[in-house]
Amino acid sequence: MKNNLITQPRTWHYICCTVALLACLPLLWPRMLPRSWRADAPDIAGALVLGSLLLSLTLIIITSIAMLLRLRNLRTLVQLFVWMTLWGVTAGAFCVLAYFADVPDISRESATAATNEQEEIEQTLSLPTDELTGPDSLCIPIFPKKYATDTIYPLPNLKSLENEHSDILRAYIETSPRWSLYTGDSTFYAKPGHVVMQPPTTGGIPGLVHVAFHRLVGGDRLPSGYLIVRPGDPMPPTPAGSEQVPDLAVELSPGHYLLLAWRGTSHTETAHRALNAALVSVDSMVRPLAESPTQQTLQQVLEGRRELEASEPSFLLSEPPSQFGTYQAEAYINPGEPGTCILRIVDLTSNTSLRLFSFPAQFSKNSRVLLRHDIPGSIPPNLLTASFGYEPGLLPEKAPLFAIRRGASHQTFPVAFELWFVPSDASNNERLLIRRCFMVQACEGS
Repeated sequence: MKNNLITQPRTWHYICCTVALLACLPLLWPRMLPRSWRADAPDIAGALVLGSLLLSLTLIIITSIAMLLRLRNLRTLVQLFVWMTLWGVTAGAFCVLAYFADVPDISRESATAATNEQEEIEQTLSLPTDELTGPDSLCIPIFPKKYATDTIYPLPNLKSLENEHSDILRAYIETSPRWSLYTGDSTFYAKPGHVVMQPPTTGGIPGLVHVAFHRLVGGDRLPSGYLIVRPGDPMPPTPAGSEQVPDLAVELSPGHYLLLAWRGTSHTETAHRALNAALVSVDSMVRPLAESPTQQTLQQVLEGRRELEASEPSFLLSEPPSQFGTYQAEAYINPGEPGTCILRIVDLTSNTSLRLFSFPAQFSKNSRVLLRHDIPGSIPPNLLTASFGYEPGLLPEKAPLFAIRRGASHQTFPVAFELWFVPSDASNNERLLIRRCFMVQACEGS
């Protein structure tokens, strides 16, 4: 057998060429196979072709070396010529078959698949209008219909705190990311990071109420452009010749005001109801402090409700009204073990990463409980975040917001938010917890 292999190897080359040529048939006519086999056919056929070629090549090398050692140089050259001819004929036969074959247009199918995938993504893109429930949320819904239009809401909780526990109220305002940024800026409504109260929209945009606390320090002047009123006063009328109701500075005490700026429809009754609804909303936020003015209650108010009973994790994204290109997010997850969360923002058009955020994961052994993670609120200052095309300085340093990238105002693009969990235990692999796609916009910045 050994002598026959060395002296007459052509039979083996014939077999290898035949197997290689037959293996190409499923590649050229994929529809000849059952549908369930078509996915694996290219891999199997490719392995057979490669195996046949390598086996034939190994045999020709071995037999050629054996003949050269016996000084049969001429027979070696003839054998090499025959081997190349056999594989040349095989390649030629494959070309002929390929010419007449019904091979699917892979590039067209890939392009069609990519187009269909892109259309499917675009159809499932969400707008960043989720309602966040954490204490850092800057967009707060209000429902003005049931509130008065003739008098200013008396603010019982705020007045009680201001008069009897001003230290607790001041600690709340200065510690809360929602309020602490603009306690001395009367033009807060034109800057990112302030609270906006939004009535429901029905067939149009009735308007927004921009809200901030304002405290005078030293020789500071009263906020200009605001009409100073007190809780319980009659609602001031719209000045003659003006279409917009006046901005209000509601006096809580000398030197401490609650600023409200209505931006929207000039309909006076609608604006007055919205302003009172905003006052009620702010007053209700501090009600727990008025009822129990302690440091423990303060921490509970600042922390908010951290746990949620649910089985499926969720990711919520909000773009505060009038603060274009800036975002807040909340992730409700429970990985069940210690580790780190990594939020990856991916541009769906180029499939490139735009930003990466990392923060410690909260967890519970109770699988029926999800824990709230605020973004960017849960990101410790000492943890680095990676940015690709994002320029620092777009937003105020303490703003509870993040931007994705700098660009022209209203320049929209599709992105995916991918939340990954990396366990502290190195033996466990990282896993994807949530993925949601949104249509977002760039932040113009200052």
